[in-house]
Formats: sequence, structure tokens, C-alpha cells
Amino acid sequence: MSLTSFVSGLSATQVKGLSTTNVAALDTAAVGALKSEAVAALSSSQLAVIADDEIESLKLSSLSTAALAGLTLGQFQQINTSATASLTDAQVSGLSTGLVSQLVTADLDALDASQVKALTSKQLAALNATQLSATSIVNLDAAQVGKLSGAQITSLDDAAAAALTATQLAGMSSDGVAGLEAADITALFAGASSKIAALSTKALAGLDGTDIAALDADGGAKLTTDQIKALSSVQVAALTSDEVGSWTSDQVAALASKQIQSLSIAALSSTQQGFLTAGQISALNSTQIAAIDDGALDAWTTAQLGAISSTGVAGLSTDNVAALDATQVNALNSKAFAALDATQMGKLDAAVFSGLSSDLVKVLSTDKIAGLTSDQVTAMGTAQVGAMSSAQIAALDNGDLALFSAGEFAAISDAALKGLEEDDLMHMTDAQLDELTSARESLFSQDQTNWIIAAYTETTNAQ
Repeated sequence: MSLTSFVSGLSATQVKGLSTTNVAALDTAAVGALKSEAVAALSSSQLAVIADDEIESLKLSSLSTAALAGLTLGQFQQINTSATASLTDAQVSGLSTGLVSQLVTADLDALDASQVKALTSKQLAALNATQLSATSIVNLDAAQVGKLSGAQITSLDDAAAAALTATQLAGMSSDGVAGLEAADITALFAGASSKIAALSTKALAGLDGTDIAALDADGGAKLTTDQIKALSSVQVAALTSDEVGSWTSDQVAALASKQIQSLSIAALSSTQQGFLTAGQISALNSTQIAAIDDGALDAWTTAQLGAISSTGVAGLSTDNVAALDATQVNALNSKAFAALDATQMGKLDAAVFSGLSSDLVKVLSTDKIAGLTSDQVTAMGTAQVGAMSSAQIAALDNGDLALFSAGEFAAISDAALKGLEEDDLMHMTDAQLDELTSARESLFSQDQTNWIIAAYTETTNAQ
């Protein structure tokens, strides 16, 4: 009987009793002749002494996971791809990290989905990403992909990176996303097949400004509202008009006030600028307000106009201001209205002042009052005149007081009437004087009374 025949009949118990010296003495044929149950009985120390060039003849799939831990690097390197593919899931997960790091691409490609999913976190960490190909990487589950480091992701070739599925991307970490190269970004997140929506909000943070700018119209359009809410100021600033061009009202509204401050408003279409919420508009600076399309501004609701801040209002052009009607101007909050500069104020249509709210009249500075045109002053009605303080009335140009009708003059408050100075009273008209009641006349000081009489006498003598 040959040694090979003898060995083929050994039981599991007999194999367990073999010394390492006897195991080491077995030749290739004898090692290959061991029955499956006999191979399963081998210990790690017995396995370790089998010659490197004999290991491939062993029925590897029958080895216990404990014995498999005894495989030496030399032995492992002698195992061919088909033998590797024969390993069970349990055996694969039992391989040492040192052995896993020696797997060649062909070995990993030969493993089926179940075997690949058996790889542990530590084993995955031991892999050099160049070992993973487009064939093997698709077999990793989302949790495993999430364990791959940024460096491993960077090491993936273009084909392997492009093969990542939406399910796998959903498990990727921010570090992993940060490892994606420009070509990977384009392959995964641009075009009609963009998988950008699969990324978690945390993983999205791995994309820097350059990556965001590399997204095309399709990639930008597929950002979810939750992802948009999670964008950093740097990422928002990198968004291009192509990327936000097809955003819906929900996507535009998803930007928080702090985010909107980083957005290039010009990237939004006129229609999209109309989607901006009052909260977002209140955060816009003057440069951003200046970038609002004329058509969008004209279509803004009173709530949107009312949200313009005292800082943002400086961005309204003189054309913008001139186009505002009374309803739109009254929609401005008092701080924003008060912040209009002299040039902007001078461009307001005179008709606006006939319907200007009392609250807005009250916040006009004396400088702004003094700068009003005659047409603007003339357009004021009793409601506007009655809301003016003594300082505001006093700030009117001398000739402007004469523009008030008798009824408007009568609307001047008692306090403002008491504050009229000589130059103002010298320009009072007969109609305004006739409108004064005894009670109102009694409010004048002696000086004011003397000025009025002197002015009237001077006018009469001149006639």
C-alpha cells in the first residue's frame, strides 16, 4: 500500500494525533489524499508545517476557521484563484488581516457576493484599494463601503469608483466621499444617472467647493432638500447657475438664512428669485439685493418686500425704487424705508407720497424731508402731513409749506405748529391762514404771531 492510499483512509481522530513532524513529511499527493473530515481535523500548528508548494492540493474548503489562522504567507501565496474562491464565508472572515492584504485583484474578483460580504471591518481596512476592482467592489454592502477610508477610496481606479451603487454610496462616510477624485465625482454625481441623492447629509460634507462646482445641472437638480439644508457656506458659494437652475421652490426654500448669505443670487433665475422666502430675503445683503432681477422684484409679495433689511435696501437701484408703487413702498419695514438714501428717496414716484403710511412718514429723517421734491411734498395728503413731527415740518424747504392745501395745513399737529419758524410762517398762504381756528391761533408764540402779521403786512403793502 502506498503512503497516499494509507493517508486517504485516515480518520479525523487519527489526523488529530499526527505530530507536526509527520504532517511535514507528507508529500503533495498525500496531502491531497486527505479526506474532507480529516482536513477539518487539522490544527493550525499542523497546517503551518505543510510545505508551501503542497498547500494548494489540500481540500481548503474543509479547513476549520481555527486551522485556517495557521496559514503562513508563503502557503497563502501558493493558493490559486479557484482555490481561494472555494473558501466558505466563515473561512473568508477568518483570514488574518496579513493574508487579506496579500489577496490579488483576481482573488477578490473570484469571490462571490456572499464571500465578499463576509469580510470584516478589520479585513477591509487591511485591503489596498487597488485590490478592489469594479467586479468585486459591487459585492460590498453599504456598511462595508462605509468602513473604507478616504485613502482607500482615492486608490480605487475610475472603473471601480464608477461602479459604486446608490445603495453603497448611502453607506459611505464623509471621509470616504472626500477621497473621491474629480473623475469619480463626474462619474457618480453628474449626468442623468447622478447618484448624489444617495449620500447622507453627513457624507455630503466630504465634498469640497471644487467638487460641488463640478456637479452639472443633473447633479445639482437631484440634491434633496435635506442635503441642501446640510450644505456648508463654502459649498453653497460654489453652486453654479447650471446646478441650481432647475431647483424647485422647495429646494430654494430649503436654504437657511445663513446659507443664503453665501449664495450667488444671480445663479437663481427670475422665477426662482420669486421663490425666496421672507426669512431668506431678510438675510440678503445689498449686493445680493442688487442682483435680484427687476421682474422678480416687481413680482415680490408685500411680505417679501417687507423682509428687505436696512442693509439690503441699499441694493435697490434708482430704477427699482422709481418702479415701486405706494403699496410696495408701504410694504417696506420702517428701518429699510428709513435707510433709503437721498438719491433713492428722490426717485420715489410722487404718487407714492399720497398713500405713504403714517409709520413710514414718521421715520423720515429731517435730511430726507429737506430733500423731497416739490412734487413729492405736494402729493402728501392730510394723513401724511398730520404724521409729521415739528422737526420734520421745520425741515421742509421754506417754499414747500406753501404747497400744502388749507386742509393739509390744518392737519399739521399742534406740536408741529408751535415749531414753525419765521421762514416757514413768512410763506403761509391766505387760505392756510383762513383755516386757522382761534384755538390753533392761540398756540402761536408772540414771536410767531409777530412774524405772521409782518408777513401779511408785507404782502398787502406789496400789492
